Amino acid sequence: MNKIIAIFMVITGITSPVFDVFASAGTITFTGNVLDSACEVTVASQNQAVVMGDYYKKEFPAAGSKTAATKFDIVLKNCPTTIKNAKVRFDGKPDATNSNLLAINTSTAGAATGIAINLMAADKTDLPLHGSNNYTYVLSGTTDNTLSFYAQYISTVDAVVSCKANSSANFSIVYN
Repeated sequence: MNKIIAIFMVITGITSPVFDVFASAGTITFTGNVLDSACEVTVASQNQAVVMGDYYKKEFPAAGSKTAATKFDIVLKNCPTTIKNAKVRFDGKPDATNSNLLAINTSTAGAATGIAINLMAADKTDLPLHGSNNYTYVLSGTTDNTLSFYAQYISTVDAVVSCKANSSANFSIVYN
């Protein structure tokens, strides 16, 4: 009988609930600002088409081959004088080979493969997709602000397949 009681006590001790003990390890402080308003994106900048041009397959002899850069602008107007700087973030489907590049839309039949679109800031430094970048645009509260960018095709493999090379990206303005 004592063995049965001892076994029962061991089983009960093993299966009894365990209570967590919590202790304060630190504090997280959240900070932010409530702004009057943001800049307005001009209508022409909201949904624009950038014509990249036509290129021959032979212009992409190896992975990393690039086309000439095509300039495009995003214009901000009516910026509050309290907003002095901005960065622009681009989002879209990343290329399977290099996630910093914008993928070509392969949902249409016969889309080009082996290339992607590289987005660049006004000084032609690369702007990675879905990420932060170090390029800051200085804004004016009294005039329109033209934020210039560049796009170019870049081969991601040695053997590019020619056809349509279209894509799209969304952009967000991040105010500093």
